[in-house]
Amino acid sequence: MKASFVIVNYNRKDEVLLTISKTKELINSRVNDFEIVVVDNGSADNSVDAIKKTFPDITLIANPTNTGAPAWNLGFEEAKGDYFIIIDDDSHVESGLENALAYLDKNPKVGVLALNVTTGPYTSAVYNWKDGQQVVGFIGCGAILRRTTYEKIGGYADWIFLYGNEWEYGLRSLGAGYEMRYFEGCRVTHRASAINRTTKRLKVYCTRNEMASVYKYFGDNRDKYLFRMLVNGLKCIKNEGLKPAYYTILGALEFWKMRKSIKHTPIPADAQNIFANAFYGTKPIFSFLKK
Repeated sequence: MKASFVIVNYNRKDEVLLTISKTKELINSRVNDFEIVVVDNGSADNSVDAIKKTFPDITLIANPTNTGAPAWNLGFEEAKGDYFIIIDDDSHVESGLENALAYLDKNPKVGVLALNVTTGPYTSAVYNWKDGQQVVGFIGCGAILRRTTYEKIGGYADWIFLYGNEWEYGLRSLGAGYEMRYFEGCRVTHRASAINRTTKRLKVYCTRNEMASVYKYFGDNRDKYLFRMLVNGLKCIKNEGLKPAYYTILGALEFWKMRKSIKHTPIPADAQNIFANAFYGTKPIFSFLKK
């Protein structure tokens, strides 16, 4: 099988039904090339019954409890495709999928392909990515994971419940010798449901988990990069105000409390350098002066 759409849903019944519907329209009758795998993450809004009734032909995994982003691993394990198309319960691929898959076929060193997310709180334009450039992470509502990448390095980290897992995965991918690239021609719409989404949780979890990932995978110079991440994170005060900056501090404190439980497993130095030079948080604090 060519590819599997892997979707995780949590209490967004209407959104996930729309996502499945739009995905079916996209793949049309090519049932031998594509499949849809949905993991319901312990929803309490009757999502499981609604999916079963409306789309009895898809693969549905009912996770009894909400395990956050690692629930995608249940879908990866069940998926039969050579590629795993990762989307959220409130996102869908609009166009360009065939071209993205063809690109992966021609570039076996690319372990993960970041797609062009055009709407939502985080978009590809926010990161100023250019078509084909090497990136060190992806937006979790729109990416394609190569099966062999998953088989080599595993799925999402079980110690990250939510947010920042895409950058942690980028670090492991780089450490295993894979490239990550951005493919502008495959467009993803993120409808960004307000359900289960708060600015505080986003900022706190992102800060904590991104700092924890650098702490885990960087070498003796990690303290320098952690300091950069804190200062760069606080720069949000300019455009977003005091509250997001305060949430960044809370996230850093959460990291400080959890750091002793993190096993240090540094990746090769060249992979660390690639990440440090590309990730917004680890760039020099006054890099804007060079522009």
